[in-house]
Amino acid sequence: MAQSLFLNRYFWSLLTLLFLSSCGASKKIKQQERANNQVLVEKYTKYLGEEPSTEHLVVYKFIDAWWGVPHRLGGNSQKGVDCSGFVVQFYSQVYGKEVARTTQGLYADAKPVPLGKLKTGDLVFFELSSVGKITHVGIYLQNGRFVHASTSKGVRIDDMEDVYYRQKKKYGGRLP
Repeated sequence: MAQSLFLNRYFWSLLTLLFLSSCGASKKIKQQERANNQVLVEKYTKYLGEEPSTEHLVVYKFIDAWWGVPHRLGGNSQKGVDCSGFVVQFYSQVYGKEVARTTQGLYADAKPVPLGKLKTGDLVFFELSSVGKITHVGIYLQNGRFVHASTSKGVRIDDMEDVYYRQKKKYGGRLP
């Protein structure tokens, strides 16, 4: 009986200790997550020219993971990715959606949205060549900025008003 009482007390003491230590660990993890999120907000404030919405932190975490991945025609991984492959990965990992694999397919599936009405996660399509055909796609962020797989610099954020993009025809689109 005494041994059973001892084991019972030992069990409850151990359980209480585990509970209390897990609460402390959980609190430290949440503090670290808040600190990481603050660093992310500060970093993307520089890229966007204004503070990013905290409701879109998952978007910025995704971009961080893909930042600088080199362009590779037909690529769909962090070893190399093209513009539509980047959009496929973004929609799959951020929104859990399967989308068309080509720029033309994405453009066909997207509902047109005026550039001034774009929201984070919408698509921006460009006619980069003189043939009058959509040849590039990126993901709108905010404040005229978009993320895309640049052929020369890999995955990065650019401003639609930069000299190169300002002179190109562009269209906004929203996937269902």
